Amino acid sequence: MHGIIDISKVVGTVQISEHTHEVCAEADASFNRSTNELTVKLRSFLHSEEQTHVGETIGAAWLPEPSTVIEHVDAEEASEVAKDMFASWCRKVQASIPNEPDA
Repeated sequence: MHGIIDISKVVGTVQISEHTHEVCAEADASFNRSTNELTVKLRSFLHSEEQTHVGETIGAAWLPEPSTVIEHVDAEEASEVAKDMFASWCRKVQASIPNEPDA
């Protein structure tokens, strides 16, 4: 397996219990050159902006469930396909953000 991308992106923020949390999307992609199999693991999480919780992540019921996508692609396309999957995942995570997360 060859690592393609390991990336996370803040796609929005929410207020939960009067604290600001970043809504994050993440992708970890690898490519098997012998089978031309691209595996992209996708997840989403909340990250507190408070210094007392640096590095901690939490889930929320409204976030999309983690997903693993497997595609057969040529080696030259693997990086671009993984980036496209991540961009699509970011849009899905962003669309899941409720207007009233505490409600």
